[in-house]
Amino acid sequence: MLIERAWAMPNKNTFSIKPIKQLLIEEVDNKSNLWIDPFANNKWGNITNDLNPEYDTDYHLDALDFLIYFENESVDGVLFDPPYASRQVSECYKGFGYKVTNKTTQASFWGNLKKK
Repeated sequence: MLIERAWAMPNKNTFSIKPIKQLLIEEVDNKSNLWIDPFANNKWGNITNDLNPEYDTDYHLDALDFLIYFENESVDGVLFDPPYASRQVSECYKGFGYKVTNKTTQASFWGNLKKK
């Protein structure tokens, strides 16, 4: 795979940004591999989840609860695009009764979870 640097206008829907969308089309859209998406306000993954029940996803769980369903190395990839900004975290979680704390609104919170 050749990776090239490209500039694109930011968008709250990361997967709609042109170079990212193109990468997804090339690498994920073939559906021959198992891709899961724990924050899927889109339909790129084979198995999708979003806390918001208004989104047409397979599950409506907290992302970490969703990821527990899958054994290590049982999927080919995870489309990991959580709400990073504290405003996004508040908007996503407070409306569904989840406690939003100083810890969960820190920029490093989701990044540190990826390392687990």
